[in-house]
Amino acid sequence: MSPKDKFTLFFDLPSEIRSKILSYLLCAHRRTVDLDPSNFTAAIARLNLFLVSKQFGFEAYHVFYAGHTFRIFQTHGRFLGKKTAPLLARLPSYYRNVITSLELRLGPGWSDPPKPWYVSDRLGLEDCIAVRTLRVFVEVDPSSPIFKGFRLNEDFFTIFSGSLLRQVMERLPVLDTVEFDAYPSVDRHGALMTRLLEETKKAMKLIAWGPEREWGDSLADKLEMARLRAREKKGSSQALS
Repeated sequence: MSPKDKFTLFFDLPSEIRSKILSYLLCAHRRTVDLDPSNFTAAIARLNLFLVSKQFGFEAYHVFYAGHTFRIFQTHGRFLGKKTAPLLARLPSYYRNVITSLELRLGPGWSDPPKPWYVSDRLGLEDCIAVRTLRVFVEVDPSSPIFKGFRLNEDFFTIFSGSLLRQVMERLPVLDTVEFDAYPSVDRHGALMTRLLEETKKAMKLIAWGPEREWGDSLADKLEMARLRAREKKGSSQALS
């Protein structure tokens, strides 16, 4: 590189390279973002980059919010109070506009769902105009016989979860794929997963499988997942440009 080719300012770089650098800084771990006490130490240093300048902050928040999956309803015990708003409800609409992936985690509070777990205008799901993939992770299926004697009834959590998923899908304007995954104890053909898959099919969304269980183990499933991943990556790149 000759002296005349050297740059002195970050914004002298092409936008693709700036986005790549910001991605290394802001999305190194790519964990699911949720209300969590560790956020202050885990994220605050990186989010301070938003304050460098107006233009830097604009590009940084696009990279950060497009590069992470955001959990719709909080799962940490400290944030399950009736008056505790979910993370999405706390974000301004222009942040929600660039989010590309959301997660609905089912299992916490299976005998008594947390009070903040309901779909309403406060979530701003209609603002999530770049979310094409909804990730649904199932921790437990209380319809399993091992929960007999502990659950309210066999169908309670299945009905609650199916309704919650349906309402979320109805409010996401460009959603086309729902990706399912679960812990090993969850039966793909159990009552809960069956209900969730039925709701997804009724909503005419594509069904994909996450990496934890590798349920989509056929060649056709693997090819479809590769296609969906490539499309999601392309959509994320377009959101950053």
